[in-house]
Amino acid sequence: MNNETHIQNNTALIFAGGNAPLPHLSQFLPPAQWKIAADSGLDHALSLGVTPDVVVGDSDSVSDAALALARSLNIAFISAPTDKDFTDTELALSHAVDLGAHRIIVVSAGGGRFDHAHGLLTALFHPEWAHIHIEAFIDTAHVFVLHGPSSLQISGEKNSLVALHAMNGMAHGISTEGMRWQLNNESLAPWVSRGVSNELTGSTGEISVQSGALLVVQPEAFTQNTHES
Repeated sequence: MNNETHIQNNTALIFAGGNAPLPHLSQFLPPAQWKIAADSGLDHALSLGVTPDVVVGDSDSVSDAALALARSLNIAFISAPTDKDFTDTELALSHAVDLGAHRIIVVSAGGGRFDHAHGLLTALFHPEWAHIHIEAFIDTAHVFVLHGPSSLQISGEKNSLVALHAMNGMAHGISTEGMRWQLNNESLAPWVSRGVSNELTGSTGEISVQSGALLVVQPEAFTQNTHES
Protein backbone atom coordinates (compact mmCIF):
# COMPACT_ATOMS: atom_id res chain seq x y z
CA MET A 1 0.00 0.00 0.00
CA ASN A 2 1.46 3.37 -0.98
CA ASN A 3 1.41 6.32 1.43
CA GLU A 4 -1.44 8.13 -0.38
CA THR A 5 -3.67 5.06 -0.16
CA HIS A 6 -2.75 4.58 3.50
CA ILE A 7 -3.73 8.18 4.31
CA GLN A 8 -7.01 7.88 2.39
CA ASN A 9 -7.87 4.61 4.14
CA ASN A 10 -7.42 6.17 7.57
CA THR A 11 -9.01 9.58 7.00
CA ALA A 12 -12.50 10.66 8.04
CA LEU A 13 -14.18 13.80 6.72
CA ILE A 14 -16.82 15.26 9.02
CA PHE A 15 -19.17 17.90 7.63
CA ALA A 16 -20.47 20.18 10.37
CA GLY A 17 -23.34 22.63 10.24
CA GLY A 18 -23.19 26.39 9.79
CA ASN A 19 -25.02 29.15 8.00
CA ALA A 20 -22.55 30.42 5.42
CA PRO A 21 -21.87 28.88 1.99
CA LEU A 22 -18.61 26.96 1.60
CA PRO A 23 -18.07 26.08 -2.12
CA HIS A 24 -14.51 27.43 -1.93
CA LEU A 25 -13.53 24.45 0.25
CA SER A 26 -14.41 21.78 -2.33
CA GLN A 27 -10.99 21.80 -4.02
CA PHE A 28 -9.18 21.30 -0.71
CA LEU A 29 -11.02 18.16 0.43
CA PRO A 30 -8.66 15.15 0.48
CA PRO A 31 -9.67 11.58 -0.38
CA ALA A 32 -11.18 9.88 2.64
CA GLN A 33 -12.34 6.43 3.61
CA TRP A 34 -15.17 7.71 5.76
CA LYS A 35 -17.46 10.67 5.06
CA ILE A 36 -19.70 11.67 7.96
CA ALA A 37 -22.32 14.42 8.12
CA ALA A 38 -23.24 15.95 11.46
CA ASP A 39 -26.88 16.98 11.25
CA SER A 40 -27.16 19.94 8.80
CA GLY A 41 -23.65 19.13 7.66
CA LEU A 42 -25.56 16.85 5.30
CA ASP A 43 -26.67 19.93 3.34
CA HIS A 44 -23.09 21.18 3.15
CA ALA A 45 -21.67 17.82 2.08
CA LEU A 46 -24.23 17.45 -0.70
CA SER A 47 -23.61 21.03 -1.86
CA LEU A 48 -19.94 20.12 -2.28
CA GLY A 49 -20.79 17.03 -4.31
CA VAL A 50 -19.94 14.65 -1.46
CA THR A 51 -22.27 11.79 -0.56
CA PRO A 52 -21.81 10.95 3.13
CA ASP A 53 -21.73 7.37 4.30
CA VAL A 54 -23.70 8.27 7.41
CA VAL A 55 -25.55 11.16 9.02
CA VAL A 56 -25.10 11.51 12.77
CA GLY A 57 -27.36 13.60 15.00
CA ASP A 58 -30.94 14.60 15.67
CA SER A 59 -31.67 15.89 12.12
CA ASP A 60 -33.42 18.93 13.56
CA SER A 61 -31.73 21.42 11.22
CA VAL A 62 -31.32 19.38 8.03
CA SER A 63 -33.33 20.64 5.08
CA ASP A 64 -36.24 18.53 3.87
CA ALA A 65 -34.66 18.33 0.42
CA ALA A 66 -31.38 16.97 1.83
CA LEU A 67 -33.23 14.43 3.97
CA ALA A 68 -35.23 13.22 0.99
CA LEU A 69 -32.12 12.90 -1.16
CA ALA A 70 -30.23 11.08 1.60
CA ARG A 71 -33.04 8.56 1.95
CA SER A 72 -33.23 8.03 -1.80
CA LEU A 73 -29.47 7.33 -1.77
CA ASN A 74 -29.85 4.92 1.19
CA ILE A 75 -27.45 6.94 3.35
CA ALA A 76 -27.33 5.51 6.86
CA PHE A 77 -28.56 7.52 9.84
CA ILE A 78 -27.33 7.30 13.43
CA SER A 79 -30.07 9.13 15.28
CA ALA A 80 -29.71 11.02 18.53
CA PRO A 81 -32.36 12.74 20.65
CA THR A 82 -32.74 16.50 20.39
CA ASP A 83 -32.26 16.80 24.16
CA LYS A 84 -28.75 15.48 24.71
CA ASP A 85 -25.44 16.31 26.40
CA PHE A 86 -23.35 16.36 23.21
CA THR A 87 -23.44 18.39 20.00
CA ASP A 88 -24.03 16.55 16.75
CA THR A 89 -20.46 17.34 15.65
CA GLU A 90 -19.07 15.85 18.85
CA LEU A 91 -21.11 12.70 18.21
CA ALA A 92 -19.72 12.58 14.67
CA LEU A 93 -16.17 12.93 16.01
CA SER A 94 -16.78 10.06 18.42
CA HIS A 95 -18.12 7.95 15.56
CA ALA A 96 -15.00 8.63 13.47
CA VAL A 97 -12.81 7.62 16.40
CA ASP A 98 -14.81 4.41 16.84
CA LEU A 99 -14.32 3.63 13.15
CA GLY A 100 -10.56 3.75 13.66
CA ALA A 101 -9.71 6.97 11.86
CA HIS A 102 -6.09 8.10 12.21
CA ARG A 103 -6.80 11.48 10.64
CA ILE A 104 -10.00 13.49 11.07
CA ILE A 105 -10.84 16.66 9.16
CA VAL A 106 -13.89 18.66 10.22
CA VAL A 107 -15.35 20.82 7.45
CA SER A 108 -17.41 23.78 8.60
CA ALA A 109 -18.83 26.80 6.84
CA GLY A 110 -18.35 28.85 9.99
CA GLY A 111 -20.92 31.40 11.00
CA GLY A 112 -24.00 30.34 12.87
CA ARG A 113 -24.22 30.31 16.66
CA PHE A 114 -21.14 31.34 18.61
CA ASP A 115 -21.69 28.67 21.26
CA HIS A 116 -21.67 25.99 18.56
CA ALA A 117 -18.46 27.42 17.08
CA HIS A 118 -16.78 27.41 20.48
CA GLY A 119 -18.09 23.92 21.20
CA LEU A 120 -16.59 22.69 17.93
CA LEU A 121 -13.10 23.97 18.79
CA THR A 122 -13.15 22.59 22.32
CA ALA A 123 -14.41 19.19 21.12
CA LEU A 124 -11.40 18.89 18.83
CA PHE A 125 -9.16 18.89 21.90
CA HIS A 126 -10.68 15.91 23.71
CA PRO A 127 -7.73 14.42 25.66
CA GLU A 128 -8.70 10.86 24.71
CA TRP A 129 -8.25 11.78 21.03
CA ALA A 130 -4.71 13.12 21.45
CA HIS A 131 -3.27 10.22 19.42
CA ILE A 132 -5.34 11.17 16.34
CA HIS A 133 -4.32 13.81 13.82
CA ILE A 134 -7.24 16.27 13.92
CA GLU A 135 -7.65 19.38 11.82
CA ALA A 136 -10.50 21.52 10.57
CA PHE A 137 -11.39 23.63 7.55
CA ILE A 138 -13.52 26.47 8.94
CA ASP A 139 -14.55 29.03 6.32
CA THR A 140 -11.17 30.51 5.26
CA ALA A 141 -9.20 29.05 8.19
CA HIS A 142 -7.10 25.89 8.41
CA VAL A 143 -7.03 24.69 12.01
CA PHE A 144 -4.67 22.09 13.51
CA VAL A 145 -4.75 20.32 16.87
CA LEU A 146 -1.35 19.70 18.45
CA HIS A 147 -0.85 17.69 21.65
CA GLY A 148 2.60 17.53 23.20
CA PRO A 149 5.08 16.11 22.70
CA SER A 150 4.70 16.51 18.93
CA SER A 151 5.45 18.82 16.05
CA LEU A 152 3.65 20.11 12.99
CA GLN A 153 4.83 21.37 9.62
CA ILE A 154 2.64 23.90 7.83
CA SER A 155 2.82 25.57 4.44
CA GLY A 156 1.43 28.78 3.03
CA GLU A 157 2.26 32.01 1.31
CA LYS A 158 5.11 34.14 2.61
CA ASN A 159 3.88 36.64 5.24
CA SER A 160 0.61 34.73 5.69
CA LEU A 161 -0.82 34.69 9.20
CA VAL A 162 -0.35 31.94 11.76
CA ALA A 163 -1.80 31.96 15.28
CA LEU A 164 -0.99 29.77 18.28
CA HIS A 165 -3.43 29.38 21.19
CA ALA A 166 -2.96 27.22 24.27
CA MET A 167 -5.92 24.93 24.95
CA ASN A 168 -6.93 22.80 27.94
CA GLY A 169 -4.55 24.75 30.20
CA MET A 170 -0.91 25.78 29.88
CA ALA A 171 1.17 24.65 26.91
CA HIS A 172 4.92 24.30 27.53
CA GLY A 173 8.06 23.84 25.47
CA ILE A 174 6.75 25.62 22.39
CA SER A 175 9.29 26.25 19.63
CA THR A 176 8.83 27.55 16.10
CA GLU A 177 10.81 27.72 12.89
CA GLY A 178 10.10 29.86 9.84
CA MET A 179 8.08 32.46 11.77
CA ARG A 180 8.56 36.20 11.98
CA TRP A 181 8.46 36.03 15.80
CA GLN A 182 10.17 32.85 16.93
CA LEU A 183 9.40 30.95 20.11
CA ASN A 184 12.20 28.96 21.71
CA ASN A 185 11.08 26.41 24.30
CA GLU A 186 8.51 28.83 25.72
CA SER A 187 5.10 28.59 27.37
CA LEU A 188 1.70 30.00 26.45
CA ALA A 189 -1.37 30.38 28.65
CA PRO A 190 -4.95 30.19 27.30
CA TRP A 191 -5.70 33.72 28.54
CA VAL A 192 -2.84 35.51 26.72
CA SER A 193 -2.76 36.57 23.06
CA ARG A 194 1.00 36.48 22.46
CA GLY A 195 0.67 33.77 19.83
CA VAL A 196 -1.81 35.72 17.68
CA SER A 197 -0.84 37.28 14.30
CA ASN A 198 2.52 35.62 13.74
CA GLU A 199 3.64 35.27 10.11
CA LEU A 200 5.45 32.79 7.91
CA THR A 201 8.79 34.15 6.70
CA GLY A 202 8.78 31.74 3.77
CA SER A 203 6.52 29.07 2.36
CA THR A 204 6.85 26.63 5.30
CA GLY A 205 7.03 26.66 9.05
CA GLU A 206 7.27 24.25 11.95
CA ILE A 207 5.70 24.32 15.40
CA SER A 208 6.51 21.94 18.24
CA VAL A 209 5.15 21.61 21.77
CA GLN A 210 6.48 19.45 24.57
CA SER A 211 3.43 19.31 26.82
CA GLY A 212 -0.11 20.60 26.81
CA ALA A 213 -2.30 21.29 23.80
CA LEU A 214 -1.92 23.92 21.12
CA LEU A 215 -4.42 25.26 18.60
CA VAL A 216 -2.63 26.27 15.39
CA VAL A 217 -4.64 28.48 13.03
CA GLN A 218 -3.87 29.72 9.54
CA PRO A 219 -6.81 32.16 9.36
CA GLU A 220 -6.50 32.98 5.66
CA ALA A 221 -5.47 29.58 4.29
CA PHE A 222 -8.49 29.28 1.97
CA THR A 223 -8.90 32.83 0.73
CA GLN A 224 -9.64 33.82 -2.88
CA ASN A 225 -5.95 34.43 -3.51
CA THR A 226 -5.17 30.89 -2.34
CA HIS A 227 -7.48 29.23 -4.83
CA GLU A 228 -6.25 31.34 -7.71
CA SER A 229 -2.61 30.37 -7.14
